[in-house]
Amino acid sequence: MATNNKEPIVLNDAAPFYAVHPGSILQEELKARNIKQKDFAKRIGMEPTHLSALIHGVRNVTVALAAKLEEGLGIPASQWINLQSSYNLDKQRMEARRLSSLVDGYKQEPAPAATLAQPESPRYGLAKSFHLQLPPADVMWFKLMADRMGWVLEEKD
Repeated sequence: MATNNKEPIVLNDAAPFYAVHPGSILQEELKARNIKQKDFAKRIGMEPTHLSALIHGVRNVTVALAAKLEEGLGIPASQWINLQSSYNLDKQRMEARRLSSLVDGYKQEPAPAATLAQPESPRYGLAKSFHLQLPPADVMWFKLMADRMGWVLEEKD
C-alpha cells in the first residue's frame, strides 16, 4: 500500500541487509553431515585452502566447482549456481542502496559548520564544546546521532 504519495516497495526488489554467501551454506551442510572440511576437499579433488576460502566467502562458486559439490553432496549444481547468483544480486542491491543513500545525503541543505555543546562531564574534563566542519552528506547522520545522544547542536553560517 502506498502512503504519502510514495511508490510502494516491491518486496522482490528490496535490498537485503545481509547477503548469504554459498560458502556459509556449504559450511552448514558439512556440519550437518559431520564431514570435516579437509576430508571433503580431498573427496572432491580440491585444495583444502581453496575450500576454506569458499566457506569464508573469499572465493565464489563456479560452474566447475558446482559440479564437484553436486558430486560430493548430491545437491544439484544448478542450486549452487543459483545461490551464487542470488548472493551476487543481493550484494549489488546492497551497494546500490548504499550509493543512493549517499546521493540523497547530498540533496540535503549543507550546514557549513556546527558547534557541539556537550553538558559538563567529568569523563571529558574541561572540553565542553567542539567545532566541527562537516561534509554535506554527513550532516543528517550527525544530527540524528546528536539527537540520540542528547547533545545540543548550534549551526553556524
